[in-house]
Amino acid sequence: MATTVATPTFKDAQWLSDHAGRESMVVSCYADTSPSGVRPLWREHLKNEVKRIDATFSDNLAAIDAFHRNVEAIEDVLASRRASARALAVFAAYQRNLLQVYTLTSIVPNQLVVDEEPYLVPLLELLHRQRRYLVVHTDTHRGRLYTAVPGELRMIEEIEEAVPKQHRAAGELWGKRQATIARHRDGRIAHYFKSLAGRIVRAWPEESYDGIVLFGEHQVLERFRRHLPKALWPSIVGEAPHAWAGRQLPLSAKLESIQAQSVHEHERRIFDEVERRLAEQHRIAAGPQSVIDAIESDQIGYSGAIVMESDSGEIGSRCTACRRLIACAVTECPSCHGRCEKTNLWQAIALLATNKHVAVHLVDRGHGLDRYGRMVALLTREFPQALREIQP
Repeated sequence: MATTVATPTFKDAQWLSDHAGRESMVVSCYADTSPSGVRPLWREHLKNEVKRIDATFSDNLAAIDAFHRNVEAIEDVLASRRASARALAVFAAYQRNLLQVYTLTSIVPNQLVVDEEPYLVPLLELLHRQRRYLVVHTDTHRGRLYTAVPGELRMIEEIEEAVPKQHRAAGELWGKRQATIARHRDGRIAHYFKSLAGRIVRAWPEESYDGIVLFGEHQVLERFRRHLPKALWPSIVGEAPHAWAGRQLPLSAKLESIQAQSVHEHERRIFDEVERRLAEQHRIAAGPQSVIDAIESDQIGYSGAIVMESDSGEIGSRCTACRRLIACAVTECPSCHGRCEKTNLWQAIALLATNKHVAVHLVDRGHGLDRYGRMVALLTREFPQALREIQP
């Protein structure tokens, strides 16, 4: 089997959806391989799941043989690579000579799924929930820029300026000299801050960052902010005191705290907007089919978004002829009367949104979205059928 190991992207999820299914069995495996004391559990879980799935094949010897070939390939991957990532996602399709492996930066529950299409829900949820930050750690003359995602901190640039040290006054003449040195020092610090701000401006558009995090002494950060373009100020999602240290910085705990607060604030703003639009019955599509129609008719632009709860296992249908997505299980397409295949509805909508470059915001349950099929779409322009699925 061909094997590819990578950190997953939305393009990978779409590629798997397009190439790994329908014509043959696909086995999807998610394994917690973190060094947190639970690493051996993936093997026991996999063994139990294999027994359970074996029983569903009855006397279909060909299916049993294909299943076990796929599982054997997955076991080999997990046994050889479990120390290299916190979690792994492995997709095996023996008849298509496919073995795709992805390293995950966040821990996922152990899971084994057999279907005609790859099970991408955990992967898509991880990608949609993942926050990517541009981290800036600075003092008055040294700074480092990092790209941070959960479980991974990668330095991308380092900058340093020659700044004179501070001196204490010793007499009138020395005091005048010190004032001159202080002015020169302030000028060099300002030049360094300007250079650092320029590096941030260049780095910001290079990746799809969700925010900027600042680390350093509070007084230093306050001075530095004045050199950062005001257009980037709203993108600063948090800051924390952190003394300058060696190359490996223990920032993970502080980053996780900032991220949790940022996600909480973002979710609160999203639900405030959802409630306002529902109350005004304005620029919102409610329910799975209305959300699908809004995506396909380009009613959700750059400033719009889909707000949805986690997957609940609902089944939808995909027409094999016109590729229309339908938010219920049907055998015949209502548009072209072509044959329909079942699909995971949540997964299909998330992939459809990805193809259209529509933002998806995953939220916890308990906010009332269950009345609207657990999802709504915030529209950039009015959609005539936006409210057809809202229940009184």
